[in-house]
Amino acid sequence: MSDRKMHFITLMCIGPTNHHNGGWRHPESDGHLVLDPARYEEIARISEEGLFDGLFFVDYHFIQDMVADAPSRIVQHGGQMAMLDPMQLLATMARVTKHLGLTATMSTTFYDAYHIARSLASLDHISGGRAGWNIVTTGNPAETRNHGIELKQRVSRYDYADELIEACMKLWNTWEPDALKLDKAGGVFADSSKVHWVDFEGEAVEIHGALATPHMPQDHPVFMQAGSSARGREFAARWAEAVFTVQQEKSLMQDFYRDMKKRVVAAGRDPSHCAILPAVDVIVAETEELAQQEAEHLDSLASKELGLQTLTNLSGADMWSYPLDTPLADIPVDEERTVSIGLYQNVLNIRKDGRGLTLGEAALLYATTWMAPRLVGTPESVVDRMQDLFESEASDGFVIGTSSLPMGLRNFVDLIVPELQRRGIYRTEYTGSTFRENLRS
Repeated sequence: MSDRKMHFITLMCIGPTNHHNGGWRHPESDGHLVLDPARYEEIARISEEGLFDGLFFVDYHFIQDMVADAPSRIVQHGGQMAMLDPMQLLATMARVTKHLGLTATMSTTFYDAYHIARSLASLDHISGGRAGWNIVTTGNPAETRNHGIELKQRVSRYDYADELIEACMKLWNTWEPDALKLDKAGGVFADSSKVHWVDFEGEAVEIHGALATPHMPQDHPVFMQAGSSARGREFAARWAEAVFTVQQEKSLMQDFYRDMKKRVVAAGRDPSHCAILPAVDVIVAETEELAQQEAEHLDSLASKELGLQTLTNLSGADMWSYPLDTPLADIPVDEERTVSIGLYQNVLNIRKDGRGLTLGEAALLYATTWMAPRLVGTPESVVDRMQDLFESEASDGFVIGTSSLPMGLRNFVDLIVPELQRRGIYRTEYTGSTFRENLRS
């Protein structure tokens, strides 16, 4: 019998919903506390109670459909709006947890190497070795306009990100692990021979200096990535220790899993050091009937308008200009404006009654699941599906999205985790002292 265990990471979208854009309207939701740090502390506590490896924040730098001299059509519906800076929230979460990995999304398009290196080294020290970096290479013109920069072309964005991470690695090694002495009697704060100058010159990234933050407990943060395109997978194979992926069907999950593991090996890495974590949306209750009723109630709160806008962002096409019965495959993609052509391809791959989705069907599916598989049922039936994916080369665990917080996460920890432990496929305690150690355990 294998001693392999599932790994979980909580999905966090700050404002105010996760996969289900109507979840904030649920009577038991804490969506009205979207700006209250206590909300995030409680979610961190629940995640750690459930022995999750970590949590990570999705992040955006724009209001999705905002243009000059025109009001937003969707901000009234909530969705992933009203964003706080994840780094500040993760620092508050670090205070109320001891084991949970804490991952921020930071774009290589918007942040320079020194800023990233210092921010994540600081978080790693504050948390005692629990910092993670969800690496994104932003391709959204609306976000780059907010930063006053030109958008890098798709292939060169990943080339640039490679260089930026290489530069960060150099900066994180400015201080040797034992450089800090803190010798009060001898008057030696640090051994200057163990603090080094960094010279890094790439084609696009150049650094000459030294990081003023001592060596971090983990050496570098846990790297997380969600690339779906061929170049994105190549990038993930080189760097990622956890890969966040979204596929609706088991066969597509298996294809992705096997492809990524092969790429990781080809990159000269141990495939067990790159966890493949598909997103799932879980609605669990004591009976099948109660779980289905909860799903139906949540879906009645969803906004199809937000789903349309998400499809617009992913495809680069103006989905608002097409009738809802238009076959999605008939709508041309604008690759110069797409946020993620890989994620959009996942939408095109979904079949319903032997055909592709219409625009209206895709919009509703995004509104209620963000294209993640939805697992609705009792603890036993939900875990049956999770175990099947885990044991059939489809996943090493899951990014857990719940339709409403904190209720959905609380139900997962109270109902799903004990069933997983009963079957021997989930940890009963933390065994590592850092995020990386737990992710590899």
